[in-house]
Amino acid sequence: MNQFFAVICALSCLMVGGAKVASAAETSPGLVIHTTEMGVGKFHRYDNKVHAYEQGNAWLPYVLPEGAATDKMLVQKNADGSYTIFFTNLEEMMTAALGISKQEHQQVSVFNVHGHGLPGAMWFPPSVADLNSWSCDSWRQASAGEDVDNYNQYYSAVPSDEIQQIHDISNNPNVNMPCTTGVKEWTAAVQNNPDFKAIFAPNAQFHFLSCVVGLGTQGENFVKGIAGLLLTTSAGAAGGRVQASMNFGLGDWSMPKGMGFWDYQSDDQLNHDNSVYPVNHRDSEIAQKGSIRMATLSDSQWTSVQLSNVDVMSLRFESSVKGTPVFEPTSILAKSSAQFPGPVPAQIRVPGTSVYLPVRQ
Repeated sequence: MNQFFAVICALSCLMVGGAKVASAAETSPGLVIHTTEMGVGKFHRYDNKVHAYEQGNAWLPYVLPEGAATDKMLVQKNADGSYTIFFTNLEEMMTAALGISKQEHQQVSVFNVHGHGLPGAMWFPPSVADLNSWSCDSWRQASAGEDVDNYNQYYSAVPSDEIQQIHDISNNPNVNMPCTTGVKEWTAAVQNNPDFKAIFAPNAQFHFLSCVVGLGTQGENFVKGIAGLLLTTSAGAAGGRVQASMNFGLGDWSMPKGMGFWDYQSDDQLNHDNSVYPVNHRDSEIAQKGSIRMATLSDSQWTSVQLSNVDVMSLRFESSVKGTPVFEPTSILAKSSAQFPGPVPAQIRVPGTSVYLPVRQ
């Protein structure tokens, strides 16, 4: 009951009116930093060749430049004044962001992290040591692979049992997978880079642009954990927040306004989408209304708020977020697994890839 009232209080700090949730902060954005792991950068590079991204497309900053080495970090300044960090591990991404903030003499208002996701974590190395370890072999291979390979595996069909497995592990706090970055890994990286926390503006907005990062109790712990780690109480009061998708994410050329959503709705829907998606290569053709999990501040406590009926997750600074507050799982498959998680599978496929990671308890 206390948690319910905490959510209500958090929402009362926002303006809820049918379809719009407005932030307390209405100030202009400062520095915008996009970050993406190399494999996804290569996907966008190939996707941009097949369907040229027009100016203003939200994903244009994520196109890895031609000829760029994929075994080392790259920082580029974009035409709109934002920056993109193409990274190989979390710690080097933090170091680069700190350098950009110091160089520009600005704090960061929007921080986007793009990559392949799992409930409560993302699939990329936490550090150089992890990058070079056996646990990240599959990530290194994907990162070093041909652009077309990253492109084709992105558009692969997803069977219902793999979707169910992801929903099941999202509510099991004891599972973990190699070469992933959750709150534990972010905390360790911040301890090694303590100045990183200081680069964020009081109203900083974090967007984790990945599949299912906000799903289940794992997703709830993630958004609240990142907010508590990187945003202060005063920052939250000024409108700082952390957002992650509770569904599978969509972000190709046909989603120019931001990250879209997809998930299981029915057998007929799944069969239809799995038949057309690998052929037509068009995210917008299967896009649905989605759900995001958002960490906001209430009475000095970071609270998880769920918003449904969301069209896209914006990659830009938003003074308001359109969505409907919900207090129960929104996915059909999630409803059964929320209270009764299924058996832990031996492995889980990373959404948007052909890679299967071993699941440990």
